[in-house]
Amino acid sequence: MIEILLKNKKSFKAHSVDELSVSELEFQVMQFTDYTNAELSWLEQNYGLDFKIMKHFEDIEISSHFLENENQAAFHFSIPYHNTEKNMVEEPLFIIVSQTGLFLFMSANLDVYFNDMYPAKINSLQRINDMDGIFKFQFEFISDYFADITESLSRKVKALANEILIEKEFSSNVMDIITKYNFNNLLIKEALLETTRVLRLYIKSDWEKHVELRESVRTELNDLDVISDYIQFNFDRLDDLRENVSNKIDLEQNHIFKMLTVVTVCISLPTFIAGVYGMNFEYMPELKFPFGYPIVLVAMICSAILPFIYFKRKKWL
Repeated sequence: MIEILLKNKKSFKAHSVDELSVSELEFQVMQFTDYTNAELSWLEQNYGLDFKIMKHFEDIEISSHFLENENQAAFHFSIPYHNTEKNMVEEPLFIIVSQTGLFLFMSANLDVYFNDMYPAKINSLQRINDMDGIFKFQFEFISDYFADITESLSRKVKALANEILIEKEFSSNVMDIITKYNFNNLLIKEALLETTRVLRLYIKSDWEKHVELRESVRTELNDLDVISDYIQFNFDRLDDLRENVSNKIDLEQNHIFKMLTVVTVCISLPTFIAGVYGMNFEYMPELKFPFGYPIVLVAMICSAILPFIYFKRKKWL
Protein backbone atom coordinates (compact mmCIF):
# COMPACT_ATOMS: atom_id res chain seq x y z
CA MET A 1 0.00 0.00 0.00
CA ILE A 2 1.25 3.48 -0.92
CA GLU A 3 -0.03 6.61 0.82
CA ILE A 4 0.90 9.96 -0.71
CA LEU A 5 0.60 13.49 0.63
CA LEU A 6 0.65 15.97 -2.24
CA LYS A 7 1.99 19.50 -2.18
CA ASN A 8 -1.56 20.82 -2.46
CA LYS A 9 -2.23 19.11 0.93
CA LYS A 10 -4.47 16.46 -0.56
CA SER A 11 -3.70 12.78 0.07
CA PHE A 12 -4.56 9.57 -1.68
CA LYS A 13 -3.67 5.87 -1.62
CA ALA A 14 -2.45 3.53 -4.33
CA HIS A 15 -2.12 -0.23 -4.28
CA SER A 16 0.95 -0.36 -6.53
CA VAL A 17 3.39 1.89 -8.35
CA ASP A 18 1.66 1.03 -11.62
CA GLU A 19 -1.09 3.45 -10.60
CA LEU A 20 1.41 6.35 -10.27
CA SER A 21 2.69 8.72 -12.91
CA VAL A 22 5.98 10.35 -11.97
CA SER A 23 5.53 13.34 -14.29
CA GLU A 24 2.21 14.26 -12.69
CA LEU A 25 3.14 13.44 -9.11
CA GLU A 26 3.97 16.52 -7.04
CA PHE A 27 4.22 15.18 -3.52
CA GLN A 28 5.77 15.97 -0.15
CA VAL A 29 5.49 12.59 1.59
CA MET A 30 5.30 9.12 0.07
CA GLN A 31 4.75 6.25 2.51
CA PHE A 32 5.21 2.61 1.54
CA THR A 33 3.62 -0.06 3.74
CA ASP A 34 4.90 -3.62 3.39
CA TYR A 35 7.04 -2.43 0.51
CA THR A 36 8.24 -4.81 -2.20
CA ASN A 37 11.45 -5.05 -4.19
CA ALA A 38 9.55 -3.93 -7.27
CA GLU A 39 8.52 -0.72 -5.50
CA LEU A 40 12.09 -0.08 -4.34
CA SER A 41 13.35 -0.59 -7.90
CA TRP A 42 10.72 1.88 -9.17
CA LEU A 43 11.86 4.48 -6.65
CA GLU A 44 15.49 3.87 -7.50
CA GLN A 45 14.86 4.34 -11.19
CA ASN A 46 12.59 7.38 -10.94
CA TYR A 47 13.98 9.24 -7.91
CA GLY A 48 17.53 7.93 -7.69
CA LEU A 49 17.16 6.67 -4.11
CA ASP A 50 19.83 4.54 -2.50
CA PHE A 51 18.42 1.71 -0.35
CA LYS A 52 21.67 0.41 1.09
CA ILE A 53 20.53 1.29 4.60
CA MET A 54 17.42 -0.86 4.21
CA LYS A 55 19.41 -3.86 3.06
CA HIS A 56 21.85 -3.79 5.99
CA PHE A 57 19.79 -2.32 8.82
CA GLU A 58 20.45 -5.34 11.08
CA ASP A 59 24.20 -4.77 11.00
CA ILE A 60 25.94 -3.20 13.98
CA GLU A 61 27.80 -0.59 11.92
CA ILE A 62 26.46 2.91 12.23
CA SER A 63 26.07 3.08 8.44
CA SER A 64 23.14 0.69 8.87
CA HIS A 65 21.30 3.39 10.86
CA PHE A 66 22.28 6.67 9.19
CA LEU A 67 23.64 7.09 5.70
CA GLU A 68 23.90 10.19 3.54
CA ASN A 69 25.14 11.21 0.14
CA GLU A 70 24.77 14.31 -1.97
CA ASN A 71 21.21 13.33 -3.00
CA GLN A 72 19.64 11.99 0.19
CA ALA A 73 19.83 11.32 3.91
CA ALA A 74 18.57 7.91 5.06
CA PHE A 75 17.57 6.97 8.61
CA HIS A 76 16.77 3.66 10.28
CA PHE A 77 14.86 3.65 13.58
CA SER A 78 13.82 0.60 15.60
CA ILE A 79 10.30 1.18 16.87
CA PRO A 80 9.05 -0.88 19.84
CA TYR A 81 5.28 -1.32 19.95
CA HIS A 82 2.58 -3.68 21.20
CA ASN A 83 1.31 -6.16 18.64
CA THR A 84 -2.18 -7.64 18.53
CA GLU A 85 -1.20 -10.18 21.21
CA LYS A 86 -0.23 -7.26 23.52
CA ASN A 87 3.41 -8.29 23.39
CA MET A 88 6.07 -5.69 22.74
CA VAL A 89 8.03 -6.25 19.53
CA GLU A 90 10.33 -4.18 17.33
CA GLU A 91 9.80 -3.09 13.74
CA PRO A 92 12.16 -1.07 11.55
CA LEU A 93 11.11 2.38 10.34
CA PHE A 94 13.04 3.94 7.46
CA ILE A 95 13.01 7.60 6.50
CA ILE A 96 14.70 8.85 3.35
CA VAL A 97 14.68 12.57 2.68
CA SER A 98 15.75 13.99 -0.68
CA GLN A 99 15.26 17.14 -2.68
CA THR A 100 12.21 15.49 -4.24
CA GLY A 101 10.38 14.71 -1.01
CA LEU A 102 10.27 12.52 2.06
CA PHE A 103 9.86 8.75 1.82
CA LEU A 104 8.66 6.50 4.66
CA PHE A 105 8.90 2.70 4.78
CA MET A 106 7.30 0.51 7.44
CA SER A 107 5.33 -2.68 7.99
CA ALA A 108 1.54 -2.79 7.85
CA ASN A 109 1.38 -3.77 11.53
CA LEU A 110 3.36 -0.72 12.57
CA ASP A 111 1.27 1.51 10.31
CA VAL A 112 -1.97 0.24 11.85
CA TYR A 113 -0.55 0.78 15.33
CA PHE A 114 0.45 4.36 14.54
CA ASN A 115 -2.94 5.11 13.00
CA ASP A 116 -4.70 3.76 16.10
CA MET A 117 -2.52 5.76 18.47
CA TYR A 118 -2.25 8.94 16.40
CA PRO A 119 -5.32 9.22 14.18
CA ALA A 120 -4.66 12.92 13.57
CA LYS A 121 -1.14 12.42 12.23
CA ILE A 122 -2.07 13.04 8.59
CA ASN A 123 -4.01 16.15 9.55
CA SER A 124 -0.92 17.44 11.35
CA LEU A 125 1.21 16.88 8.27
CA GLN A 126 -1.31 18.65 6.07
CA ARG A 127 -0.92 21.81 8.14
CA ILE A 128 2.83 21.99 7.46
CA ASN A 129 3.72 24.17 4.49
CA ASP A 130 7.31 23.32 3.66
CA MET A 131 9.47 20.23 3.25
CA ASP A 132 11.83 21.15 6.07
CA GLY A 133 8.86 21.39 8.42
CA ILE A 134 7.72 17.89 7.44
CA PHE A 135 11.25 16.58 7.99
CA LYS A 136 11.31 18.24 11.41
CA PHE A 137 7.89 16.77 12.19
CA GLN A 138 9.23 13.23 11.75
CA PHE A 139 11.91 13.80 14.39
CA GLU A 140 9.39 15.34 16.76
CA PHE A 141 6.95 12.50 16.17
CA ILE A 142 9.55 9.84 17.01
CA SER A 143 10.57 11.72 20.17
CA ASP A 144 6.94 12.10 21.25
CA TYR A 145 6.31 8.44 20.53
CA PHE A 146 9.12 7.34 22.84
CA ALA A 147 7.72 9.64 25.50
CA ASP A 148 4.24 8.14 25.11
CA ILE A 149 5.30 4.49 25.17
CA THR A 150 7.62 5.10 28.13
CA GLU A 151 4.84 6.90 30.01
CA SER A 152 2.47 4.02 29.30
CA LEU A 153 4.93 1.49 30.68
CA SER A 154 5.66 3.71 33.69
CA ARG A 155 1.96 3.78 34.56
CA LYS A 156 1.84 -0.02 34.46
CA VAL A 157 4.93 -0.32 36.65
CA LYS A 158 3.51 2.21 39.10
CA ALA A 159 0.21 0.32 39.30
CA LEU A 160 2.09 -2.92 39.94
CA ALA A 161 4.19 -1.24 42.63
CA ASN A 162 1.02 0.05 44.29
CA GLU A 163 -0.43 -3.47 44.32
CA ILE A 164 2.70 -5.05 45.77
CA LEU A 165 4.05 -2.40 48.13
CA ILE A 166 0.94 -0.61 49.35
CA GLU A 167 -1.89 -3.11 49.06
CA LYS A 168 0.59 -5.93 49.77
CA GLU A 169 -1.15 -8.26 47.35
CA PHE A 170 0.19 -9.96 44.26
CA SER A 171 -0.77 -12.86 42.05
CA SER A 172 1.21 -16.04 41.54
CA ASN A 173 2.50 -14.82 38.15
CA VAL A 174 3.76 -11.46 39.41
CA MET A 175 7.39 -12.41 38.71
CA ASP A 176 6.45 -13.14 35.10
CA ILE A 177 4.80 -9.73 34.87
CA ILE A 178 7.90 -8.03 36.28
CA THR A 179 10.09 -9.90 33.80
CA LYS A 180 7.80 -8.86 30.94
CA TYR A 181 7.87 -5.20 31.97
CA ASN A 182 11.64 -5.34 32.35
CA PHE A 183 11.97 -6.81 28.84
CA ASN A 184 9.70 -4.12 27.41
CA ASN A 185 11.71 -1.44 29.17
CA LEU A 186 14.89 -2.93 27.73
CA LEU A 187 13.50 -2.81 24.19
CA ILE A 188 12.54 0.84 24.64
CA LYS A 189 15.96 1.64 26.09
CA GLU A 190 17.84 0.01 23.22
CA ALA A 191 15.69 1.72 20.60
CA LEU A 192 16.06 5.06 22.37
CA LEU A 193 19.85 4.79 22.48
CA GLU A 194 19.91 3.95 18.79
CA THR A 195 17.65 6.89 17.97
CA THR A 196 19.81 9.25 20.05
CA ARG A 197 22.91 8.06 18.22
CA VAL A 198 21.27 8.57 14.83
CA LEU A 199 20.16 12.12 15.68
CA ARG A 200 23.61 13.04 16.96
CA LEU A 201 25.14 11.79 13.74
CA TYR A 202 22.64 13.79 11.75
CA ILE A 203 23.63 17.00 13.55
CA LYS A 204 27.22 16.46 12.36
CA SER A 205 26.21 15.50 8.81
CA ASP A 206 26.62 17.52 5.63
CA TRP A 207 22.89 17.22 4.99
CA GLU A 208 22.14 19.21 8.13
CA LYS A 209 24.15 22.13 6.79
CA HIS A 210 21.55 22.52 4.04
CA VAL A 211 18.41 21.92 6.11
CA GLU A 212 19.48 23.72 9.32
CA LEU A 213 17.38 21.86 11.89
CA ARG A 214 20.22 21.67 14.40
CA GLU A 215 18.45 23.49 17.25
CA SER A 216 15.24 21.55 16.76
CA VAL A 217 17.09 18.23 16.77
CA ARG A 218 19.01 19.25 19.88
CA THR A 219 15.71 19.97 21.59
CA GLU A 220 14.52 16.48 20.71
CA LEU A 221 17.78 15.03 22.01
CA ASN A 222 17.24 16.80 25.32
CA ASP A 223 13.74 15.31 25.48
CA LEU A 224 15.15 11.86 24.75
CA ASP A 225 17.67 12.30 27.58
CA VAL A 226 14.79 13.02 29.97
CA ILE A 227 12.92 9.96 28.67
CA SER A 228 16.06 7.90 29.23
CA ASP A 229 16.01 8.95 32.90
CA TYR A 230 12.43 7.70 33.21
CA ILE A 231 13.42 4.41 31.59
CA GLN A 232 16.25 4.00 34.10
CA PHE A 233 13.80 4.77 36.89
CA ASN A 234 11.57 1.97 35.58
CA PHE A 235 14.53 -0.41 35.73
CA ASP A 236 15.25 0.60 39.33
CA ARG A 237 11.63 0.28 40.38
CA LEU A 238 11.27 -3.13 38.74
CA ASP A 239 14.43 -4.33 40.49
CA ASP A 240 12.98 -3.14 43.81
CA LEU A 241 9.71 -4.91 43.09
CA ARG A 242 11.48 -8.14 42.17
CA GLU A 243 13.51 -7.99 45.38
CA ASN A 244 10.42 -7.19 47.44
CA VAL A 245 8.45 -10.08 45.97
CA SER A 246 11.42 -12.43 46.42
CA ASN A 247 11.67 -11.40 50.08
CA LYS A 248 7.96 -11.97 50.60
CA ILE A 249 8.18 -15.39 48.97
CA ASP A 250 11.14 -16.25 51.20
CA LEU A 251 9.19 -15.13 54.29
CA GLU A 252 6.19 -17.21 53.27
CA GLN A 253 8.42 -20.23 52.65
CA ASN A 254 10.07 -19.76 56.06
CA HIS A 255 6.65 -19.61 57.68
CA ILE A 256 5.62 -22.80 55.88
CA PHE A 257 8.84 -24.54 56.98
CA LYS A 258 8.19 -23.47 60.57
CA MET A 259 4.66 -24.83 60.43
CA LEU A 260 5.93 -28.11 58.99
CA THR A 261 8.52 -28.31 61.76
CA VAL A 262 5.88 -27.76 64.45
CA VAL A 263 3.55 -30.34 62.92
CA THR A 264 6.40 -32.84 62.54
CA VAL A 265 7.50 -32.48 66.18
CA CYS A 266 3.93 -32.64 67.53
CA ILE A 267 3.25 -35.82 65.55
CA SER A 268 6.62 -37.55 65.89
CA LEU A 269 6.65 -37.80 69.71
CA PRO A 270 3.20 -39.50 70.02
CA THR A 271 4.20 -41.70 67.08
CA PHE A 272 7.40 -42.64 68.87
CA ILE A 273 5.47 -43.66 72.01
CA ALA A 274 2.96 -45.65 69.96
CA GLY A 275 5.85 -47.31 68.12
CA VAL A 276 7.54 -48.37 71.33
CA TYR A 277 4.45 -50.13 72.63
CA GLY A 278 3.73 -51.63 69.26
CA MET A 279 6.95 -53.67 69.14
CA ASN A 280 5.25 -56.71 70.76
CA PHE A 281 8.20 -57.90 72.84
CA GLU A 282 7.35 -60.67 75.29
CA TYR A 283 8.75 -58.91 78.35
CA MET A 284 7.28 -55.41 78.51
CA PRO A 285 6.38 -54.68 82.17
CA GLU A 286 4.11 -51.76 81.22
CA LEU A 287 1.76 -54.18 79.47
CA LYS A 288 0.81 -55.64 82.90
CA PHE A 289 -0.02 -52.28 84.49
CA PRO A 290 -3.77 -51.86 85.21
CA PHE A 291 -3.63 -48.20 84.12
CA GLY A 292 -0.96 -48.62 81.45
CA TYR A 293 -3.25 -47.85 78.53
CA PRO A 294 -4.64 -44.52 79.89
CA ILE A 295 -1.17 -43.51 81.08
CA VAL A 296 0.23 -44.01 77.58
CA LEU A 297 -2.67 -42.10 76.04
CA VAL A 298 -2.04 -39.18 78.41
CA ALA A 299 1.68 -39.32 77.63
CA MET A 300 0.94 -39.22 73.89
CA ILE A 301 -1.41 -36.26 74.29
CA CYS A 302 1.08 -34.37 76.44
CA SER A 303 3.91 -35.08 74.00
CA ALA A 304 1.82 -33.44 71.28
CA ILE A 305 0.58 -30.46 73.36
CA LEU A 306 3.86 -29.50 75.08
CA PRO A 307 5.82 -28.86 71.83
CA PHE A 308 2.85 -26.87 70.54
CA ILE A 309 2.95 -24.65 73.64
CA TYR A 310 6.73 -24.31 73.31
CA PHE A 311 6.60 -23.16 69.68
CA LYS A 312 3.69 -20.87 70.49
CA ARG A 313 5.80 -19.05 73.07
CA LYS A 314 8.65 -18.85 70.58
CA LYS A 315 6.17 -17.11 68.23
CA TRP A 316 6.53 -19.66 65.50
CA LEU A 317 2.74 -19.87 65.27
